[in-house]
Amino acid sequence: MRIIFSLWASILHLWIQIGTPIFPPVIHPMLVHFPIVLLYGSVLTGLLGLLWRTPDRFFDRSSFWLLVLGLIAGIVASAAGVISEQFVKWTPTTIALLSAHQTYAVLTGLFTILALISRIIARYPRTSQSRRAWSLASTGRGRQTLLSMIFSIAAVVMITMGASLGGTMVYQYGVGIHGVSYHTPAWLSHHQP
Repeated sequence: MRIIFSLWASILHLWIQIGTPIFPPVIHPMLVHFPIVLLYGSVLTGLLGLLWRTPDRFFDRSSFWLLVLGLIAGIVASAAGVISEQFVKWTPTTIALLSAHQTYAVLTGLFTILALISRIIARYPRTSQSRRAWSLASTGRGRQTLLSMIFSIAAVVMITMGASLGGTMVYQYGVGIHGVSYHTPAWLSHHQP
């Protein structure tokens, strides 16, 4: 286990060394909206798929691929978060907030992976009247189930809590905000009383 943690620390250190000079400090807020909207979309289309069965399983397929894309986008946003946190001024409050934010991100990823695994395991029922239903690489797998929906909803709850905390960090505590000053734009100053 020590080897795994050492390897992970080395990979993280290398990523920070490579990414910090390349990406802007605000790379995480620029990318984090993608996993949020993709996971919400997956749950919405998954619910539509459970309620409205079409012959081609359109909503079911859409939900599956939105879940896959949400996981990929979450990994990219998390990697960007590692870069963005290098520019944060560290205080006890910042450390506590970022730790909780990261915990929500990890739980989001865990529930998303569990939802995908439960979908990959689940088979579509065979229907004699229609052609073979869509499946993951024609194996008959990838069906939305109640368990995968529960995991997907849990992922959405976790990403919502993490996003709320992320907004609180920026707007209430100023995490990642450097030297921002407010000034009235020239076009707006003419309209003020």
